Amino acid sequence: MTISTKTEDGVAIVTIDRPDKKNAVTQEMRVMLGDAFLRLQDDQTVRAIVLTGAGSDFCAGADASGIGGSDIPTSMTRLRQLHRTMAAIAGTNKPVIGAVSGVCIGAGWSLALACDFIIAAEDARFQMGFRHLGLAPDAGAAWLLTRYVGLMQAKNIVYSGRFVNGHQAAALGLALETLPHTQVLPRAVDIASDYAKAATLSLVMSKRLFDAAGAQTFEQALAFEANIQPLMTRTQDNAEGIAAYRDKRKPNFTGA
Repeated sequence: MTISTKTEDGVAIVTIDRPDKKNAVTQEMRVMLGDAFLRLQDDQTVRAIVLTGAGSDFCAGADASGIGGSDIPTSMTRLRQLHRTMAAIAGTNKPVIGAVSGVCIGAGWSLALACDFIIAAEDARFQMGFRHLGLAPDAGAAWLLTRYVGLMQAKNIVYSGRFVNGHQAAALGLALETLPHTQVLPRAVDIASDYAKAATLSLVMSKRLFDAAGAQTFEQALAFEANIQPLMTRTQDNAEGIAAYRDKRKPNFTGA
C-alpha cells in the first residue's frame, strides 16, 4: 500500500507510504491520494486531516519513471490526474495539516501547500526544482507560492531552484511552526485533534471565506459573508456554543 489512511477520534492521518523512494509519488499513487481525500471529505466521522510521509521524508515529488519521455496526450492525462488530486486536497472542507520532514520537492511541496497549515521539521528541505529538469512548475505551484509569499519571493524560489529549510519556510510564511523531526507529526495531530473538537461547520465556512477572499473585492467579501452567517445561526453547534457561553461551560460540538 503506497497511500495509507487511519482514523481515530475524528482525525484522519493520510500517509504517503513509500519511504524507500523518499515517498516519490507514482501516477497510481496520485490517483490513490486524490481518492483518499474524496472519501474523507464524505466521511462525517472525520473532522480534520493530517497529511504526512512515511519514514524520514515527506515527498520527493514525482517518481522518476513518470517524468518526461511521454507523448503529449499521455502527458496531458497525467497532468489532469495530478490536478484532480490537488483539487481534492485543497478543496476539502475539512482542516488539513501537513506534517513535513526531510525532503519536500516539486509536486510534493505543492501537496503540502494545498494543506491549510504546514508544520515543518528543522531538517525539512523544500525545493521547487523544475528548472533543473527543464520544466515549468506544475501541481499549482506558481499559484500556491504566490498566494503565500507574493510574486517576487515566489519567482525567486522557482527561478533559483534553491532549497528552503524549515526555519526559512517559517520565516517566509510557508510553515506555521518549525520543530525537531520527532515532534512534527505529534504536533500536527494535536492541532488536528483540537480542530476535530470544534464546531465543524464553523471551520468549513471559515475555510470557504478564506478561499474566496483572494479573488474578491471587499464588497464582494461582505456579500458572501452575508450569505453564510445566517445559515450558521441555524446550526446545532451554534445553539450549543451559545448555551455553553451562557452556562459558563465548555461546549460539546457535534459537527451538526
